[in-house]
Amino acid sequence: MPAVVQGEPQPRGVLSGKVAVVVGGASGLGRTVANALARQGARVVIADFDSERMERTVEEILELGIADAMALSTDVRSDASVRSMAGDAIKAMGQVDILINMAGVLLEGPLDRIKPSDWKWMLQTNLLGPVRTTTALLPHMKERRSGHVINTVSADGPALHDPLTIAYDAGHAALASFTRSLAAELDGTGVNVSLYCTGSKGPRIGENTRTRGVGRLLHPDKDLDEASKPSGQLIDSLIDAVHHPRFLVLAERGS
Repeated sequence: MPAVVQGEPQPRGVLSGKVAVVVGGASGLGRTVANALARQGARVVIADFDSERMERTVEEILELGIADAMALSTDVRSDASVRSMAGDAIKAMGQVDILINMAGVLLEGPLDRIKPSDWKWMLQTNLLGPVRTTTALLPHMKERRSGHVINTVSADGPALHDPLTIAYDAGHAALASFTRSLAAELDGTGVNVSLYCTGSKGPRIGENTRTRGVGRLLHPDKDLDEASKPSGQLIDSLIDAVHHPRFLVLAERGS
């Protein structure tokens, strides 16, 4: 049975007693994941920098009447902000069982038009963001000998599929490598690690975009709220992996 199907009721209480931190949960895939976890009883912490959308997502979860939720303003580029988020989440919820990293930015353009400052901007969020949140919450999980870290990349793992996103894809390849090594390091500790791949037809991770050398042809203006409502089917496999942990998690491909 699908873990998430929009418009259909889900089993209540399946994740009762669990606490999930969804980084980047204010919009896009993160928002969909946060709602899906709450529908199954998990208490959810939305960690994001977009206060308006973050509060909206929390309200959506609370309106379900199934599980608690809270918002924690978080800048994944800041060590202090991430440490504060981790401490506040544990203090407020008593524990953190699941960490899902979905915050991201998109960097596009030919390699010769991308500046070192652009690389740093992208890597601070897409690579070092998950590194920061993981290292902030890992001691808590290891002490409890229980937990699950899920990192998200576009495409089917670390495979380049667009020459105009070479920098973006390189960042996700590095994140995939980090996640693979993390899984090996944590083997036997009780902490599970997963790499969630959205697939080549899935959405890019991150609405904040820098485009170099190709004008604005790649991304015509569109309503961000509409853009942040991906199909629930896209994250069925991710929710299933929360229940049945495994390393590689491929998004289901809808027609």
